[in-house]
Amino acid sequence: MRRSGVHIPEAAPTPYPVAAVHPTECEVGIRLPPKLTLPEGSLMRARRILIAFSSLAVIAAGLTLTPSASADSVQVQSYQRASQTEVCTAQPGETPWQASWGPDSSWKPSWEQWANSGTGGWTCTRSITWAKDSSCATGGPYALGDIGPGCGLVFLISGGLTYEMAPKSWNDPTNPSATDPVLTWCDDRTTNVSGASGTAVGTGAANTAAMAASAACSSNAAAAVRAYAPSGTSAGQWFLPSKDELNAMCNYSRTWTGTPSTSACTGAQNGSFASSSYGFSNNYFWSSSQVDALSAYSRMFVDGADNIGYKDNAYPQLVRPIRAF
Repeated sequence: MRRSGVHIPEAAPTPYPVAAVHPTECEVGIRLPPKLTLPEGSLMRARRILIAFSSLAVIAAGLTLTPSASADSVQVQSYQRASQTEVCTAQPGETPWQASWGPDSSWKPSWEQWANSGTGGWTCTRSITWAKDSSCATGGPYALGDIGPGCGLVFLISGGLTYEMAPKSWNDPTNPSATDPVLTWCDDRTTNVSGASGTAVGTGAANTAAMAASAACSSNAAAAVRAYAPSGTSAGQWFLPSKDELNAMCNYSRTWTGTPSTSACTGAQNGSFASSSYGFSNNYFWSSSQVDALSAYSRMFVDGADNIGYKDNAYPQLVRPIRAF
């Protein structure tokens, strides 16, 4: 146990340019077109460009898509035409949804190397964007690793509640490079906040509410997390995790599978998790569990070590909100 302050130390080129779209708060769900059926004897090729966590597969003449995505995905489609003068037209089965794909949804005349068995030929091509859904996952039930209704990552299911953690850019969702903010737990080291000493899973929300109700601590970490209100949620629903809830977050970042332990956390983060939208900086993160008027529990995410940090303005630490539903 440490007592310290913070130590913030396919081969042919795409005929049309494609711009990557950075995710903001949460983007899940993709609008799927019906199966695209081309005239007999025609050829169709689809190239894929995956942005963020989207996964796209092209199977024969139809299109299939994995269930979730984190940003817009752009796909280029083309089919061979008989001659340079053949007009590019809508293909059977596509008309009902074609207009929904934006300004570049229609087929355009082009020439591509893949046609005529690789010797090149005249084609019709178009670029389609599978747009991100502005809403988050709804309906449930939810499993560990799912995106929850508040756009967070489900990391713990306990006591009949499902817990989701906000992405690391939660404090600046329009900036894909943003990370968790550094905030103080309270304004001083003399205020013992009544009702903010719970350490077990399920006590974080009450701890945070008590912090927000305290004059000395109402404008700090508690205020920031309670103001967070991404799509599907409202202000006041998110809170600072309790000591054991923070333990679960730390342990989940190590294994990224299975039910995380709510006790001691050791080792380093899983590399893939660390580089994801929910990865943690290798530094101290606050819990909402107060030790005394002087300090509160936090955890060092570089090695999982337990910590007791001073609550006042001289010793800010990183903050990540969670939500239970």
